[in-house]
Amino acid sequence: MSLKFNVLISWLAHAVTLGIGFLLMPYILHTVGDNTYGTWLLLNSIAGQTGLLYLGFGEAISRFTSKYHTEKKWIELNRTFSCITSVYFGSAAVAIGIGIVCAIAAPWIHEWPGQPLWEIRAVILILGLNAAISIAGSSFGGVLMGIQRFDVERSIIITINLLRLGLTIFFLQQSRGLITLALIYLAITIIENTATCFMAFRLIPTLQLRFRHLRKRVYKRCFSFSMFTFLSLIAEHLIYMTDTILIGFLLGPTAVVPYFIAARVCEMIRAPVMQIGYVFMPKAGQLQSSKQNAELQTLVCRGFGLAVVLAGSALIGVFYFSPQFIEVWIGSGYQQSSWILMILLAGQLIALPTQLIRHVLTGTGYVRLPALLFLTEAICNLILSLILMPYLGLYGVAIGTLVPLVIFEGGVLLPLGMKQLGLSMPQLFKQGVLTQWIPLSLILVYSYFVHSLNIEPEWTQILGVFAGAIVVLIGGIGLSERIRSQAHAQSTHLSQNIISTGN
Repeated sequence: MSLKFNVLISWLAHAVTLGIGFLLMPYILHTVGDNTYGTWLLLNSIAGQTGLLYLGFGEAISRFTSKYHTEKKWIELNRTFSCITSVYFGSAAVAIGIGIVCAIAAPWIHEWPGQPLWEIRAVILILGLNAAISIAGSSFGGVLMGIQRFDVERSIIITINLLRLGLTIFFLQQSRGLITLALIYLAITIIENTATCFMAFRLIPTLQLRFRHLRKRVYKRCFSFSMFTFLSLIAEHLIYMTDTILIGFLLGPTAVVPYFIAARVCEMIRAPVMQIGYVFMPKAGQLQSSKQNAELQTLVCRGFGLAVVLAGSALIGVFYFSPQFIEVWIGSGYQQSSWILMILLAGQLIALPTQLIRHVLTGTGYVRLPALLFLTEAICNLILSLILMPYLGLYGVAIGTLVPLVIFEGGVLLPLGMKQLGLSMPQLFKQGVLTQWIPLSLILVYSYFVHSLNIEPEWTQILGVFAGAIVVLIGGIGLSERIRSQAHAQSTHLSQNIISTGN
């Protein structure tokens, strides 16, 4: 499958996920209430920390699958797959154990106001089992990404999200409790992992999961790579998944909701760019294995520019329309979420293009220093959030996320990544950023003009604004690409003329 197609199918999957998230979040919130939904978010944030049990092997299996599949080294592929899957099985057992311990210790973890203790314990156990199944089966998804069959992997995601929508609406009407939500999550996880398992073995007929494939040297190679991607995983959890835990414990479950609304919108905006990074990672490994350095540099410049225009357009749209959007989506009374969203998204204008470079570096095997920087950034984020929260509340948490992102991502990782990839900042700016002024300018003019019409918080008007922005953005990107292609053709023609003259 082509790189462009993989990006497009990833965006389609994200669009479906985004649309379903828009429908489900206010539905669940208004069905179960702020307190129950805040408790659900807090429990999910705690359960989400079991993602650390992946130990960074997600990137490892994608990278090595891409490498050995390109080189047609099937034995090495099977050994790597078997070793990483065996590690995942061990992590799954640990996840179940953690779930049991947390269920027993639930009264000491939190007071859980308004919720029966038995229900909290049952939900914790179900979420622990859900995490275990997800971890145990994740190597199959990594294989699909490694062979760049994003069409299959994303199609499964689309189907699963549609199923999640139907199950949530149907069963939450019957029973409006936390256990219902947890059981829906568990059923979806089982179905998703079964589907990815089936497709991985079908698309690679030589793929084997055998005890005889386990090798000490393979474990050592995988751990030496995943050790640093694991540090990046820890950092990502500290930055993006601990805020709701801090708020829940220090300010109460109800305070989680307005922050989560902003964080959820920010995550929905981040996801399309992150999808590009996930597609680029195995592609970067393939290009490196084929020693196509010029193509790799072009890939980085084009991806960086696309990330800039997407993040910049989102920031402009949020600045002009986030209050109306949040009101029509969730309801009135969450004005604070709009300001929190602006703070969070301002950091993503720098972080998202740089994180795309991080994915490319991971695909090429350069993970040590970026991981250490990311972890340092995360620690600074946590400390700054704890310092600012008593004085600024939820805004302090958002600022604690913004400042380290700007310093470490833009000031340190970006120049480091450019040096590693053999790119200069002027080259990146010229090839990746300069031509993006066209779509960004069009979006700015469009947003200013539409905002002056005093848009009301109604679905029809908000959807109309969004649809218009998509058309303007696509048109701007298309015009930018046309100008870039013409400039490249003229440059090539001029070079050929110079060579001909010299001869």
